Amino acid sequence: MKRSRFSPLALSFILLLWIVPPHTRSQDTPQEQEKKFFDVSLGPDDIYRYSNLKFSGDYTSFESPSGMLALGRTEAGVTVVIVLGGGTLHIECPDALQDKLKGAFGSYPLVTGFQTLYLRLHPKEFDEAFGGIQMTKVADTQAMAMAQAIYDERFLTSYHAGQKAIFPPYKTRVMDFDTAAFGLITNEEGYWITLRKIVPYASIYPARFVNPKQK
Repeated sequence: MKRSRFSPLALSFILLLWIVPPHTRSQDTPQEQEKKFFDVSLGPDDIYRYSNLKFSGDYTSFESPSGMLALGRTEAGVTVVIVLGGGTLHIECPDALQDKLKGAFGSYPLVTGFQTLYLRLHPKEFDEAFGGIQMTKVADTQAMAMAQAIYDERFLTSYHAGQKAIFPPYKTRVMDFDTAAFGLITNEEGYWITLRKIVPYASIYPARFVNPKQK
């Protein structure tokens, strides 16, 4: 039998390089390369009053003139945003799926009000998207209780390892909107994109639909 010219240690390193794509490795910060799982802090000191909250994603945007929000922090930054003030949600989609979205929600584009929003995102994107909004820390036990209930319900649905947070990839965000007209609308925008209405259930995108805006 011909002996490999590589040592077992070298073979292990080559296998690791093959398994982990180079672009994935290079996008990690030094801190994220060392640690992948983060404790999330969400307490009375994480409640804020805000004004003029706006966000535009690939196909989903929302705005809220004022209200309160809770921030779930990790040692590397904020990865959870819970919006407790009402606002307006606007959703579009690629041309081929517009009729399907209209069939599920009754109109295209979808424009509806929301009561609360649970948002997961990468800390870097939080700093870029929300770092400039006006926020004032407040003490509000009712808002804290509402935020905790939403967190307990939604955290274990994505990007977690048990009770620890895994960061979504940069420019990937999970948005769960509680609406009066349609109930819970769940939405993820990243390399793949999803949009679902829970009751009655409707899924707009086929499995692993590649986001045209992030190809």
